[in-house]
Amino acid sequence: MMSQVACRVYEDLDALEVDVAEVPLKNNVAISLEDNFIALDPSRCRTEQTRCTVLAHEAGHFISGAFYPLQCPYAIRQQVEYQAFVASVRRYIPAEEIQTALQGGYTETWQLADYFGLEEEYIKKALDYWRGAEGFIKQT
Repeated sequence: MMSQVACRVYEDLDALEVDVAEVPLKNNVAISLEDNFIALDPSRCRTEQTRCTVLAHEAGHFISGAFYPLQCPYAIRQQVEYQAFVASVRRYIPAEEIQTALQGGYTETWQLADYFGLEEEYIKKALDYWRGAEGFIKQT
């Protein structure tokens, strides 16, 4: 069964008319192109949580409009990747839903990962974002 987040990601990509193609990639798990296209290497997505996490992040590029040319400087790439991350967290891991999960007893990051259907590392980064940048999530 697909998680609620996975359903939202696929609905958003469909609404934005973004095509997802499964192709082998040399150096990346996925690449988003401004012309509504995501190339995803399925061999690097061994679990549904990984696939959903990757697509949620890539959807963040389209939601935020954050793209960069392949030959741009590293610092610019990092800024754009962060913009995509923030957009994906705000859309798919909102503070209110984290609070609901915490109140429901999902207090460990692995539990939150299962709850949202995303990788634990992504959840940890999302919690750091909400705690630090926004101050919405209280330390437990």
